[in-house]
Amino acid sequence: MSYENEMRDRIGRGENTGERLDIPLLRYMWDSSPLSFLKKESYHDFFKKISVLNSFTDNEIRLFTGFLHRREFMANEMIFKQGDSGYGFYFIFSGSVNIFSSPAPSEELGDFVIKLEKHQYFGEMGLLEEFNRRSATVTAAENTVLLGIFKPDLDRMLQVYPVLGAKFLRETALIMANRMGQITREIVALKKRIKELEQRV
Repeated sequence: MSYENEMRDRIGRGENTGERLDIPLLRYMWDSSPLSFLKKESYHDFFKKISVLNSFTDNEIRLFTGFLHRREFMANEMIFKQGDSGYGFYFIFSGSVNIFSSPAPSEELGDFVIKLEKHQYFGEMGLLEEFNRRSATVTAAENTVLLGIFKPDLDRMLQVYPVLGAKFLRETALIMANRMGQITREIVALKKRIKELEQRV
């Protein structure tokens, strides 16, 4: 079973996942302070480097982290599989992930698509589409830490902090729009290339 399916089942049964970020206010403020000399990157610093969250204030980032789940993955561990019901949106806090275009990932079979690394994100369709099915399989490329937000977390955010929830939804929609724009540009480039090849034949 993939991690995402496991989380969906546990949350559906009302079980405590035990993986949600719970950072005391004073600790969060210290970690985000310029006076903090910690070598490791704080959650605040991490999210400040995520381009789609640039519009979030420091306090909004602090509130946002309270809705996230932290999970450590071993190399080659499956996060979700193609065809799974979409449920979460993930930020790569450390490490990297591989994306494959089939349910059974194999670089040898040529279904490797792309590698995503720290500060990148994936899975946004799982939050926005009601009956989303994952279009790819994602596995940890190495020991990796992900910060994930699931549909029930987003619903709760919209109830407790509606302005923050709406802001996050807007940013998530922008991510999707940018991805669709990129796909459209790639399709146009491919059509142009095919036409050029046809003219040569």
